Amino acid sequence: MWMTAAHQDHEEDLLEALLVEPASDEDALAARLGLDGAAFAGAVAAAEAHGRLERGAGGRFRLSREGRRIARTIARRHRTLACFFEQLGMARDAADREACTLEHGVSDEAIDRLADHLRCPAAPCTRSRGGAGGCSGRPLLDYDEGARVCITFVRPCGRYRRLMDMGVVPGEEVVVRRRLSNRAVVIEVKGCEIGLSPECAATVLAAPCP
Repeated sequence: MWMTAAHQDHEEDLLEALLVEPASDEDALAARLGLDGAAFAGAVAAAEAHGRLERGAGGRFRLSREGRRIARTIARRHRTLACFFEQLGMARDAADREACTLEHGVSDEAIDRLADHLRCPAAPCTRSRGGAGGCSGRPLLDYDEGARVCITFVRPCGRYRRLMDMGVVPGEEVVVRRRLSNRAVVIEVKGCEIGLSPECAATVLAAPCP
């Protein structure tokens, strides 16, 4: 399927948005992305043609495995770039807009190298095309055993790459299985149990699943 750079950006923005906040209301989703009807329809058609987007019950959008992989890549690029720009002294909204522009073209190697050198403060968990965003959720450290929560944000600090590799990414559902005496937390992700140190668990924000 032939696509311009703008069309590809729209498709990637759509996948990223659905990773962070799944939605069934197409008008609301298009507005959140800042796309008109034609551009939004084109992004949906491209994502479906590439096997990255599916329709679930009631027509609800659902990311395929490939769609989720790409969405995670774009989300990681955005968070890392936004963090970098904030550390350069840019206001959060401005850093967010710059990251949104650059996230589609930057290489994964550049992001890897940048992430290795960042120590990031808290940043927005969700965003819109206008740059507005707000952090939702609480650190995994705050949840009791048995809590089923959805990850809303992972601060790209320290063990960020390790968390991403383990599947601890925005949009993923996890269960808090055990809280240990040293404040470490054991969570279940995709059927696998993973132990997180207190420092690691403090960087992961989550909210009760809908």
